Amino acid sequence: MISSLGQMELAVENKPRDWSFLFAHISAAIASLIAGFSVILTSLAMDTMQPVEATFIRYFFAFVCVVPFCVFYRTKIFSISRRDFLAISALGILFYFIFPMTFNKGLQLTTASRGALIMSLIPTLALLFGALFKVEKLNVFKALGCLMAIAGVTIGVSSGLATTVPSSSIVMGDLFMLVAIFQAAIFSVFSRRYFQKYGAWLVSVVSIAIGFLVPSLFFVGISGINFVSNLSSSEVLYLLILGTIGVPIQFGLFAWSLSRLGPSRATMYIVLTPLSATFLAVAILNETVTSLFILGLLVVILAIFLANRKDE
Repeated sequence: MISSLGQMELAVENKPRDWSFLFAHISAAIASLIAGFSVILTSLAMDTMQPVEATFIRYFFAFVCVVPFCVFYRTKIFSISRRDFLAISALGILFYFIFPMTFNKGLQLTTASRGALIMSLIPTLALLFGALFKVEKLNVFKALGCLMAIAGVTIGVSSGLATTVPSSSIVMGDLFMLVAIFQAAIFSVFSRRYFQKYGAWLVSVVSIAIGFLVPSLFFVGISGINFVSNLSSSEVLYLLILGTIGVPIQFGLFAWSLSRLGPSRATMYIVLTPLSATFLAVAILNETVTSLFILGLLVVILAIFLANRKDE
């Protein structure tokens, strides 16, 4: 009996560690830090561009990046069932066209710091949607964390960031950001099954490609592309970085971590987005944050970690 127990303990000790979960946590953290940087670049681009135009150019660069992978994975792509392909396409249009367009409009009206703080509600919404559709189990800690996150964002966005932007525009921008994070939370919850079934990168490649192609056909048909010739070198540079680092790399890392960790734990790292974005907003955009904004941010951080605590 003792001998068998000793053998079991030795087997547990010698069991190889699954490093993929550690890498998934690191990937989620890196993706969230890149997202904070993307918020600043988007805010800079929105000073002179329209949301739809910026979305089109950014995701054109992203589309160019993923086309070689579409060719490489063509056999696997054709093996996706028609029903799943339609679902992945719909999620792609939602997350890679409608979401960034709404997000861009929000940052055109509100400040980068406020927009990034509102983004930190994504884990809370992912938990609520996950519980509603029975993808996640909602326990006491998660419920309390959701309430605290909402309270933290309320404190932060009502603190009156020192800015020259009219208050009415800020409120409208905040509303656009809220709509955007609803879209992101829906994607986080419903995309996981396809990431697990077909692979995170394959699904990301397909959804990015479809998310650009389908809406862009309508956009080009209605508005044309004459505006491209009026882009400045700085605008092209911003959108090039956003379309390469800020789409295939950022969302590819996030998608893979989401497939390994689940919606609640993967989106937990989004708390790094307002931290990095606020730091950069103060350093680059000369935004000023108040003590109440910092308090709200700290409450959100605590709420997200509390929501991801396991029951004893």
